[in-house]
Amino acid sequence: MYERLEKYIVTPIPNQGYEVRGQWKDDVHDLKTRILFDYHTYKIIDAEVEASGIPFEICHQGIRSIKNLIDVQVGPGFNRLVKEQVMGKKGCVHVGELVLGSVKAAVQAASREIPDWVDEDDYASKWAGWEALYKNQCVYFAQPEENMLKPEEIHDKLGK
Repeated sequence: MYERLEKYIVTPIPNQGYEVRGQWKDDVHDLKTRILFDYHTYKIIDAEVEASGIPFEICHQGIRSIKNLIDVQVGPGFNRLVKEQVMGKKGCVHVGELVLGSVKAAVQAASREIPDWVDEDDYASKWAGWEALYKNQCVYFAQPEENMLKPEEIHDKLGK
């Protein structure tokens, strides 16, 4: 039997962005990441890993590869960059998976409510980008526009 835990906790950081704390835990790994995303630019402001469980001593070298992502903007080509810079021969596949999961978690958190420190027009622009991103990846966003709710209607429906 094999069991794995993958968990993300997202905290808004006023006037800055979102901090995502991720964890990958199984019988030989216990990795915790902390990534701070700039809300306005989607750049990674800070990124770190804590490893309290790793299978090999050399893994300490691999997990440091997360630092390669500081000042990198999330957008087209980001997944490829993570695979090359974090998951490659000198990196750690599990840290890379936590990075990619953290991006998704940050987007999910940001889409759930408009923070007080974000301009409504800016949020509407971000929402349009998220709709385009998920258009061919989600049955809800793939439907005709007239069937879709406005962001504020979605927030109300979700109780946000």
